[in-house]
Parts: sequence; structure tokens; C-alpha cells
Amino acid sequence: MEVENALLEQFRKEYTDDINILAPYVPYFTSKKAADVSKAYDGKYGKSTLSFPVFDSTLMDFVKKAGNTHLIDRNYPYIYSRNRITSHQREIELINKATIKDLGILKGCFSKYIIEGRTKATRWAEGVEYGIYLAVIEKLLEIKEFYKNI
Repeated sequence: MEVENALLEQFRKEYTDDINILAPYVPYFTSKKAADVSKAYDGKYGKSTLSFPVFDSTLMDFVKKAGNTHLIDRNYPYIYSRNRITSHQREIELINKATIKDLGILKGCFSKYIIEGRTKATRWAEGVEYGIYLAVIEKLLEIKEFYKNI
């Protein structure tokens, strides 16, 4: 019980503000898929021989805010290897089963898509397409709500 109380205090101290910052994006992610948030560059400002995506401004705002939260864990590859996460289905399965004791899994899954999106153009859109952002935010809200009266 003492361990759970310590986790709860840490959760409240570190993540409450971050959850409040990200919670307004739930309706956005509920209604969007990758094709809605990312379009190929159309050459409007000059021809390019490289193909690259242009992202929705709301997604870019989310990514910027998410990158400044305590939910970013640069050691996310360790979370993936330790929990044998090799597919999107496994990510969602672990996110859905997560409790306050599994914040590392939530942070790892969230971090992968935010951090890798900086170098792999499609990763941010994948986070939307596979519902990773939505699932993590909803799980954090669920944990916060569960412990609000304790």
C-alpha cells in the first residue's frame, strides 16, 4: 500500500499538469486518421525532388507540447525490448492493461512516436493512425480519475 501511495504522489506531482495540457486533444485524435493529419508536399512553394509530408497544424502543436512533458522517456527502446513490444497491437494491448504501476510502458509507447517523428517523417502520423496518442492520453485520464478522491 505504501508503494502505491508513493506512486500516486509521484503521479500527481509529475503528470497532472501534463495530462491537463494533453487532454484537450482527445476529441481531435478521436476523429482523425493519418490521412487527415498528413499530406504529401504539393510543390506550392517550389518543386522538390524529395517526397515529404506536411502535417496538420493541430498535430504539430500537440507534438510540440507533448515533447515538453514528463511523458517523454529517451530510453523507450528499453521499454520495448523488456516488454517484447513488436507490433501496434501489442502496444495498444499493454496501454489498455496499464495501471499506475505501468507508467513506464505508457511513457515508452508515447515517447517512441513523439521522438522518432523528429527523424522519421511518418512516425507522427502513425501515432494518430494506430491510436497510440489517444490510447495513452485516455489511460492517463482514467488513472487520474480513478485516484482523484484518494
